Amino acid sequence: MFMDSLLSTLFFLLIVSSFSHVSSFASQPPYKDHCGSIVQESTATELTRNSFPFDDHHTGYFTGGGSIIDGGSSLYQYLTLQPIHIRATQSSDLFKVECSVSLASSMGYYYPAGNFSYGDRLRYGRQHRYRRRHVSFRLEGFWSESSGKVCMVGTGSGYSKEGKHLNLDIVFKLDNVLSVSNITILVSGSLESLSSQKDDSYFEPISVLLFPKGNYSYTLDSTEVANEFSSGSDAAKDSFSLNSLSFCSRPLSREIRRLQLEFSPECNSSKNCTPFSESSGQLPSLMSLKGIECSLADDNKHRLRVIVRFLNTSDYWIGQSFNPKAMLVGEGWWDEKKGMLCVVACHIMAKESSLGGSHVGDCSIRLRLRFPSTWSINSTSSLVGQIWSNKSSDDTSYFKRITFRNEEDGRVGIFQATKYEYSQLERVKKSCPTHKPVKNKGKRYPDVYSYDLRFDMAVIESNKRVAWGYSIPLAVGDEVSSSVNNVSSSMIDATEVKLSSGGLFNISYKISLWFNSTNVKNSLLNQSSFSGRISAEGIYDAGAGNLCMVGCRDLLSNPLIPTAHSVDCEIVVKFQLPPLDANNGIFIKGSIGSTRKNSDPLYFKTLELSSAAFYSEAAAKAVWRLDMETIMVLISTTLACVFVGLQIYHVKKHPNVLPLLSLVMMTLLTLGHMVPLVLNFEALLAQNPNNKNFVFGIVGWLEVNEIAVRLITMVAFLLQFRLLQLTWSSRKSDESNKSLWIAERKASYVTLPLYAAGLLIALLLKLKTDGEVPVITSVNQHHSSWENLKSYGGLVLDGFLLPQIILNLFSNTRENVLSCFFYFGTTFVRLLPHAYDLYRTHNYAQLDNGSYIYADPSADFYSTSWDIAIPLGGIIFAVIIYFQQRLGAHCILPQKLKGFKVYEKVPVVAESEAEVETTNL
Repeated sequence: MFMDSLLSTLFFLLIVSSFSHVSSFASQPPYKDHCGSIVQESTATELTRNSFPFDDHHTGYFTGGGSIIDGGSSLYQYLTLQPIHIRATQSSDLFKVECSVSLASSMGYYYPAGNFSYGDRLRYGRQHRYRRRHVSFRLEGFWSESSGKVCMVGTGSGYSKEGKHLNLDIVFKLDNVLSVSNITILVSGSLESLSSQKDDSYFEPISVLLFPKGNYSYTLDSTEVANEFSSGSDAAKDSFSLNSLSFCSRPLSREIRRLQLEFSPECNSSKNCTPFSESSGQLPSLMSLKGIECSLADDNKHRLRVIVRFLNTSDYWIGQSFNPKAMLVGEGWWDEKKGMLCVVACHIMAKESSLGGSHVGDCSIRLRLRFPSTWSINSTSSLVGQIWSNKSSDDTSYFKRITFRNEEDGRVGIFQATKYEYSQLERVKKSCPTHKPVKNKGKRYPDVYSYDLRFDMAVIESNKRVAWGYSIPLAVGDEVSSSVNNVSSSMIDATEVKLSSGGLFNISYKISLWFNSTNVKNSLLNQSSFSGRISAEGIYDAGAGNLCMVGCRDLLSNPLIPTAHSVDCEIVVKFQLPPLDANNGIFIKGSIGSTRKNSDPLYFKTLELSSAAFYSEAAAKAVWRLDMETIMVLISTTLACVFVGLQIYHVKKHPNVLPLLSLVMMTLLTLGHMVPLVLNFEALLAQNPNNKNFVFGIVGWLEVNEIAVRLITMVAFLLQFRLLQLTWSSRKSDESNKSLWIAERKASYVTLPLYAAGLLIALLLKLKTDGEVPVITSVNQHHSSWENLKSYGGLVLDGFLLPQIILNLFSNTRENVLSCFFYFGTTFVRLLPHAYDLYRTHNYAQLDNGSYIYADPSADFYSTSWDIAIPLGGIIFAVIIYFQQRLGAHCILPQKLKGFKVYEKVPVVAESEAEVETTNL
């Protein structure tokens, strides 16, 4: 009864708390008190389809609200308005509006990965910060269609900076919400707290800015404006034509980010160089272009509304709040004849403190962009364009022409060049050795169309690693493809070099470098920013794996002032690729050198390049190897279970041999199965799901096999532990036979020092081997002390019969203590990985990522010499046990040492056992 009443009380309290929690959100602040003076209240009637100028998921921008949302360091601060119900009222001018409003910040924080030392506190901190990046409200109010004003009240929930949950009562006000709009109309407003300033749920007013989408009228396109785009046009005949395609389905309806700005060489400050008269004096380096709305007009012309944002490189990576003073809003149209987008852009005029009252100002800015269909060594951008002013040079709002291009070399959406024009092949013939087709002499090199011609690389200067790089082919022959390995066979026939037959191909490359700081004289790094790009074209000899090209690099006169780029084309780039069937030392070697004289200011020291070549063919073989290793480990573990089971059957059939088993050997074998289980369990608890290795794309299958291996290993451990338990129990129950304990102790005195000496020698050998590892190597090749200990543990398990051999010598027994299946079978299971390692070394390339399932080099001693010595030693131990159990334990000793005492159990009268000492003559 007491428990029933207690449960009923708890249930009642839970219901009450739930209702109170829901009611706190359900109760709306009084509309009349906060909005009655802005938009009158009216009685709602039926739902209507009146054109409320916001779509189902309308996005805008906001500033402020730092006490309820972490937005101060975010790159973007988004406001999302979602209308739920629009109802007509008794007044024809008023409409009741129900909607949800969400505030969100992106890229606001960066968290450390893999740090488990802080436990729950770190996880709580992450969860707290994540919660403070999003706030939602449910609002109700009225919209006056004639005045364009909206006023709504509602509630929401959020978190304070201290992590306290907050119930938020707000009022949301908007201006210029009109049924019909044009470029001059911006929707601005505020989101204000209804709590007192002393309340924890109070927050400072949040300013919002939205671009309407209802019944938009394009007004900036005219014949006079169109003529402005004809003068000085950079549109070329190689631009993409979209006359037969839907322009609005292209990426311009979304955001194109990281467009690199290039200013006039005369620009050394922001004066007369940027569209913004008020600036910090530093020229922006990047621009983004985002489409608001795209439509097909009655004259069959595609029209687009765009937002243009300007920012610095540091702002792009670190993040900045929304700044309308560095933004333009405009109208654009696609010119099918010239293959370019024409945009008329306007300034957004906003106050310093808030976005309220924001409006569109001067519309004298012009922007055009196109998508080149042909690339060359000097131009590999898939988007290029210009920005200029139609004002006279003496006007205060005039600025010099700015060019821009997409910084990332590659396509924008589906727009990518389809043709490449070579211009440096004559210089290639002079700078590179004469290329003659090399007949296949048993060595195969990567195909020109394979993915293997893409690779990362380490950059070495003056014997120091100073940079990282990445190389990717842009074109083979005159055809460009985003994936070189997906080229059609017809393209292969068309792109083969005409000057010579066989394996010579024209090829173009893009090389990207990321530098560390350097003070080396005449260094390429001193003449570049933190990164650099080299475009190169030349010839690839597929029969010899040789790649020789002439390159051009971008020159930056001042990294802080991005001017129109100039290039240095006095560069030679060379690569030598290893054969496909190379198993060891498969490294791509190369160099980037200057052909200028040492006295030339643009001369730089030669950079050495090195890259580990992990070919697609080797990857496919590695996948097959992993499958085969998974099968082998399953078979080996199963066999281990079988052989231990046979030994248990043997001692059940012959119980008198149980006390003669070596406890040291049984303990070693039990630990050999237990330690992997414990380590795998700890790894399972500590693993980060975001740090999975998806190199081979078969992680799911491998995880299933891992579970099967662990289950079978658990069975083997339990069987081995049972055998150890039986041995220990037999010794304890036979206390009268103290001689066996004495023999075990003596055997331990010999075995343990041998293991300690072996560990010391093994560590010294390992340290010597590690000291000979080259400077440029993978991090995974570094052997820690724990890995050294694991390797020695594997060696001890390989010689698991040693404690039994020594115990046999001290007890001088003739019994068949071990089953023949057990000691020969377990020896086979322990030595099979070394035989497999010999096979793997000669048939598979060495991996740097530690992807080993069977015969893991960190779990035992593996090398050609060890793979021969260890199996021989294991076989010798098994043969010794065989002869000891048939000819006596001392059969392996010299004749002079065969005078040891033997301990035998003999039956005596009166149902007791006595220990009889005899002498082996």
